[in-house]
Amino acid sequence: MALTIRCPDCRKTFPWDFEVAGGWPEQCPNRTCKSRIGGDRDDDDIVMPFISTSGKTKATDKVYRDIEHGSEVRAQAAAEMTGATAAEMSALKITDLKPTTRHGDIAAPPLPAHLQKLGSFGGSNGSEHGAAVQQGPFPNAGAHARTMLNRHHNQLTRGAGTSERPALETLQPGYRHRA
Repeated sequence: MALTIRCPDCRKTFPWDFEVAGGWPEQCPNRTCKSRIGGDRDDDDIVMPFISTSGKTKATDKVYRDIEHGSEVRAQAAAEMTGATAAEMSALKITDLKPTTRHGDIAAPPLPAHLQKLGSFGGSNGSEHGAAVQQGPFPNAGAHARTMLNRHHNQLTRGAGTSERPALETLQPGYRHRA
């Protein structure tokens, strides 16, 4: 198994193949460094792994911190508007967002049991209510509004502000144009 190793002294990286070399390197292959980097630690030693803090993870963490900070500002503004104290509005603060490290994780904490029933539409995503879109007093109202808005933008920009690029769902088999 080949991987890249970084010398802890000179910080240079070099490729290393375990099958070819038969284990970890004993010293840095950099000619100017040659420091000892051998792996003489016991297998049951507990070591701290290196966790990269790339720009992507820093940006994601900043989003969560900004959400929490924004909720504090909104709680303070609500207290000022209502004449209440900041402590009385502390329930508006978001303080327990969780990191979404795995696919499918949700940062928001789960709703309390008495509120979960209010948000449930009986299905996983409410898709069973989509049949009513084509019926009732205003069938396909959203599609008609989008078409009207596109026409209006086209008039205002003399054709420069309208895109006829369909969204991805319109490229799916079985899609019916509703407007």
